[in-house]
Amino acid sequence: MEIQFQHANPYSGRESVVLRIDGLLPDQTVCVLVDAGQNVAIDELLDEDANEYLTAVCLTHAHLDHYQSLGDTLAHGAPVYAATDTATILEDVFAAGADHYDLSNTERVLDQLEPIDEWAQIVPGLRVHPVPAGHTPGAVGFLFEVTADDERRTILVTGDFTTRRAAGYPGFDLDLPVDVDVLVLTAATSEDFEATLTDAVGTICERVRAGSTVLATASGLTGLQVAYLLGHLTEHWDEQLSIRLVGHVAKLYDRLEYSVPNVTTTAEFADPSAVLEADGVTITGPEVPIDGSAKRLFETISDDPGATLVQLINGGSSPVTSAACTTHHFSLSNHPTSHTIDDVVEALSPVHVVITHQQGAAANQYKDKYASYVWATDNTDCYTLLDESGWTPPPWVTESTKRRVQSGMTTMSGVLGDAIADAEIPLPTVTWLDDVDLGSEGLDLTALRDRLLVEHTEHAPRETPAPQQATDSPAPSTGRVMTDGIAGELPIPDGDQDIDSVLSGIDARLDRIESAVTGHDIDACVVDAGDGAILLRLEGPPGHLEHGERLRVRLLNGLDSERDDNQSAQDT
Repeated sequence: MEIQFQHANPYSGRESVVLRIDGLLPDQTVCVLVDAGQNVAIDELLDEDANEYLTAVCLTHAHLDHYQSLGDTLAHGAPVYAATDTATILEDVFAAGADHYDLSNTERVLDQLEPIDEWAQIVPGLRVHPVPAGHTPGAVGFLFEVTADDERRTILVTGDFTTRRAAGYPGFDLDLPVDVDVLVLTAATSEDFEATLTDAVGTICERVRAGSTVLATASGLTGLQVAYLLGHLTEHWDEQLSIRLVGHVAKLYDRLEYSVPNVTTTAEFADPSAVLEADGVTITGPEVPIDGSAKRLFETISDDPGATLVQLINGGSSPVTSAACTTHHFSLSNHPTSHTIDDVVEALSPVHVVITHQQGAAANQYKDKYASYVWATDNTDCYTLLDESGWTPPPWVTESTKRRVQSGMTTMSGVLGDAIADAEIPLPTVTWLDDVDLGSEGLDLTALRDRLLVEHTEHAPRETPAPQQATDSPAPSTGRVMTDGIAGELPIPDGDQDIDSVLSGIDARLDRIESAVTGHDIDACVVDAGDGAILLRLEGPPGHLEHGERLRVRLLNGLDSERDDNQSAQDT
């Protein structure tokens, strides 16, 4: 048996890799491509004169940087393996990307697509099993088992991963019940993802609470994940928040058969105003509103100083920052921390670690860091990991690293290998988890409670602040009061109390009541427009009001107040 690896696009995203295995088929090298990002040219990577043929393609998830060249890699009729839920949404993903990216042969990709949830045999002696990867809904890594004669080896390709959940899908499991010989490790990291995600969700909630019409723009899968978080968060806090998914993200939500509290979907719309509303959030794509549904909806709110645009950006797109509406942008790159990378290697203890999705110093930092042979290469050369003499180290490793690796090697044979082959060791599956755990998704619930002034006892009824007693009237000698909702508290006299004094206080309050009821009460919603500007959005304003007209607004303490709003009368 001989195992080699080759970077498929080292000068682009570096997320795609070719695994080569000799010794399984007579006179042929088995070649498996994992992911097909930008600039993957399979015809240039394989040598048919040397009997190298593409045997299979494995797609980890439905992000552009992992499928962009997929239609150009269908040589030799190779099947395209993907987890079932990724396969379910792939047609919608292709349709959404066709107008913006150079995607080829998408129909042929769908024809050769083979959804898998369990072990699938690629060729005799080579099987593959998807394992959860977090990162985005439906994302997986792939565990390969290679068997030749009495030798059995495993290769784990993580793909983009996190140990966090992703919209209910499980994260990467550090406690895989198998020994991993070769770990092809995506080493892209994000040290502040959880803080940024919490900030983005908090901003959306704040703006909705302020009465703003909120438009959140994101890629389809990111929008789906944020909707999942918002819907379950507001249910967790026993609150109502209208969350409408529009366009591509709505199609993904429906295709995956999600059912999240407070979430509704509109796949297509004619009137943008019909899918936008005050006191709610509309989520659509793409992540920057320069085209598609996001552009149409942004054009509707861009001149409204009471509206808000929240841009959730995964890649290098430049956010929109100039508009009359309030704009926010957050860079959300759902990758693990560098500490988690170390935890994965230490937990799995592989013989070889192949670094992907990093280059230069970011990749070289892992050399000689672990008790494993670490490959951080930056070309399309083929590198041998295993040959007839055994495991082969990189030429640059130190003698001390060789000794460390050799002392920890396992043969991956015997009882353990037979158990894997017989599927007696259960591997984690890529299915929704029944429970909702927002902390495991990356939200800092304590920070959100403090920021949004949410009571710490979820689902408990909120206490209404006690009405304040008026200061210009005699205090009653009894604890009994009645409230009129406008003028404050009215004392109920005891029999021995000075009735004239009580009646005098009542007359004063009745004067204020008369003054109040002879005006025109209008409900209004407070809108924080940012930069210190506070607006009032009137509900059903009278027709005689004109732009620029000055009004006196009386703010009444204690009415429907849930956030201790102790405000005085203001002129607007």
